[in-house]
Amino acid sequence: MLANPFTFGNPISDASRFFGRRREVEQLFSRLRNIEFESSSIVGERRIGKTSLLCYVADAEVRRAHGLDLDKYIFVYVDLAMVDRATTPVRLWQHLTRQMERELAETALKSILREVRQSEAIDNFILSDLFDSIDAQDRRVVLLLDEFEHVTANENFGADFFY
Repeated sequence: MLANPFTFGNPISDASRFFGRRREVEQLFSRLRNIEFESSSIVGERRIGKTSLLCYVADAEVRRAHGLDLDKYIFVYVDLAMVDRATTPVRLWQHLTRQMERELAETALKSILREVRQSEAIDNFILSDLFDSIDAQDRRVVLLLDEFEHVTANENFGADFFY
């Protein structure tokens, strides 16, 4: 007897239990493989599997199967439901850079990320320098930001953050 692969409640965390969404998955990976390295937004009603899709895309074997070099891409999944009214852009960037650092083996980029995280003010110039350094190492950062509406609804995050 085959077990029903669909669950209700918690997101699917085991990539082998993820079914469907082939078109959406291929579109996401196509944008990541594109020379312009395009962004994507996953929008929809609650409980339709957006988190499961992000977890699936984050899986190393899934990424490899879709033609991404695991040594080139730095994938960071973050559940932004933890963002509250007191969260600031600096605090969020400190968290994101810490997560990025955990995904890296080499020390040069780890050192740069650590410096950025320890800055009192993480502004657009610092972030531009950071991502230029990452790009110079022929690396790409993929931020899988779940529950992003917690950031957009937070008054601490102005237009300059979204730049």
